[in-house]
Amino acid sequence: MENQIDFYFDIVSPYSYVASMLVEDVALRGNTDVKWKPFLLGGVFNAVGTKDPPGVHPTKKPYLVKDLERLSKHLKIPIKFPTDFPVRTVLAMRTLCGLSADAIPQAAQTLFQAYWVNNQDIADPEIVASLIGMDSVENAGNQEIKDKLFQSTDEAIQRGAFGAPTFFVKDEMFFGHDRLPLLELHLKGQI
Repeated sequence: MENQIDFYFDIVSPYSYVASMLVEDVALRGNTDVKWKPFLLGGVFNAVGTKDPPGVHPTKKPYLVKDLERLSKHLKIPIKFPTDFPVRTVLAMRTLCGLSADAIPQAAQTLFQAYWVNNQDIADPEIVASLIGMDSVENAGNQEIKDKLFQSTDEAIQRGAFGAPTFFVKDEMFFGHDRLPLLELHLKGQI
């Protein structure tokens, strides 16, 4: 396939969760593949100087909760705002980086569902192990896997990412789940 969608995401990002439910259909209609690329949203925020992510700022959080309720109804995607938000996702994201490229989408969906639907603590090694497997969690401590997550985060920053989800088709960047229709038109050569 000529094009590929690079999908940079972090499990803590609610809009990455929404995008994860939509991106494969966009790729199918655009006759391309998706490469799921776990990264650390906090690392991106630090690099670009974002001080108050939307879900943390006290005046923005109520809007985020309401927006997710609307999206859930509109897209018919279950979303329940987690009790602990934002949660530290380093372990979950390293665990994903330790998997094969083919295994990442399903494992990511499992973690998204655990956090954004079932209110599970994806910072807890026992919970992540129960969802993805003890071997994967143990391997997440290996320096090679830590480096993979760092490299993916750095790669996203170097390409221009400033939040999540971020998509690239070659050098064209699309930010946010709501830009997937534009990404699809781009794949079809219409914009």
